[in-house]
Amino acid sequence: MPTLRHVPTAQAINWHGRWFLIDAGEGVQLGLRKNSIPFHKIEAIFISHMHGDHVLGLPGLLGSMSLLGRKNPINIIGPYELQAFLMNSLRATSTHLAFELIFRSPSEGVTIEPVHTWEECSICSFPVKHRISAFGYIFLFEPSIRNIRRESIVLENLSRDEIVALKKGETVYRENGKVLNPDDHCLPIKPSKKYVYSGDTSPCDSLRQAAQNADVLYHEATFLHELAQTAKATGHSTARQAGILAQETSVKTLIIGHFSSRYKNDTILLNEARQFCTSVIAANENLRISL
Repeated sequence: MPTLRHVPTAQAINWHGRWFLIDAGEGVQLGLRKNSIPFHKIEAIFISHMHGDHVLGLPGLLGSMSLLGRKNPINIIGPYELQAFLMNSLRATSTHLAFELIFRSPSEGVTIEPVHTWEECSICSFPVKHRISAFGYIFLFEPSIRNIRRESIVLENLSRDEIVALKKGETVYRENGKVLNPDDHCLPIKPSKKYVYSGDTSPCDSLRQAAQNADVLYHEATFLHELAQTAKATGHSTARQAGILAQETSVKTLIIGHFSSRYKNDTILLNEARQFCTSVIAANENLRISL
């Protein structure tokens, strides 16, 4: 539930220069405004599941986007029930949008499925274990093109075709016998980046697979482990389970969140997760993470 310390789930992500939103609980519009995130630049919205604390802020957000003059279509990715919920909500509240909604539902039986891709980036969905149909999301940056050294362009009088080949990692052979090696004329390839969002879930194999070697994993940690049976019955995880999964999958940084409102101090959840994973952060409003 919303409390004086925490609002329901929503995360804004800038991935390689593009804005996205994961989940849209109540208070999402205020969070975006407080962090100066432009509504009109959000390219796609990913919904993990249809429980109200993850989706009830979405109709109002879309209405505000229209009032602010948005014209560009927006991609909405989530469970198949999402489209009917949104269209009925907008119709019942006489909310008229000046832009198109493009819906896509991830496949239930596919472990990891690309749902949004561009250039060297991809966003993938994967099913998780909750009380209803639910998904997590993976944000990937996997560079394959290297940047050319500026001085090489001048010193070697590189042609356009030679630049393209070198950036792809191909060796260039000139008619005069000279060989141009990409390692000599290109900067080192940028490292890959991976962010994983668990959604609401009990620990499951699909999340373990998705989280392998992630730079950052957001894992829900609704309860302390003394309430492990409650967590299992409600399709949630404990802070200990989140820490263990992060340890098992070699995650660099773990963020835990979605705390039960029964806990007045997040530190106790943080300390439980830190017994298994040293780099743990408690999710908090206005928290910013850079990869």
